[in-house]
Amino acid sequence: RRVHGIFFNLKQMQPQAVPPKPEPPSEDQVAEIREIFTLFDKDCDGFVSVEELGTMLRALNHNPTDAEVDTLKKDIAQGAEKFDQNAFIVAVMKRGKDTETMDDLVEALGVLAGEGDKPSTIRAEKFKYYMVNKGEQIPAGDFNELMADLDIIHEDCINIEELAKILLTKQNLNLFDY
Repeated sequence: RRVHGIFFNLKQMQPQAVPPKPEPPSEDQVAEIREIFTLFDKDCDGFVSVEELGTMLRALNHNPTDAEVDTLKKDIAQGAEKFDQNAFIVAVMKRGKDTETMDDLVEALGVLAGEGDKPSTIRAEKFKYYMVNKGEQIPAGDFNELMADLDIIHEDCINIEELAKILLTKQNLNLFDY
């Protein structure tokens, strides 16, 4: 979840374009969505708790913000505590797939770096400030632990492309849990 927070803090700080209209799902996509739903339907009654929605989306390699999950919870369950498989399929298709690319992430990190930083780097303290104090805030201790685990701070700077590669790799592997 630490990497998830970093990725979406960056996403929220960028101007947002109008999202493209999602394409109709393929048979394989529907099968994958149904499989995830079945895994979460623990009592086999055809319903899943709305509290599982964010986890289910992340299991499909979607990476919604907490705000997006809250909005989808309201839409999908319409006030109920549970939702069915068809409502889940509609919600997944309505939301669409995340389309962040390496270039998008490098650009977002570059905007954060701003003036005063070396080309293609961001000062570690500046990056920490944004991640700990803005958007979906990450506790300072968790941020420090993550940076130590990733071992990407050199001379108090973080290479933007190296960080972007790590974030995209972690996003694709769905390794966002604290």
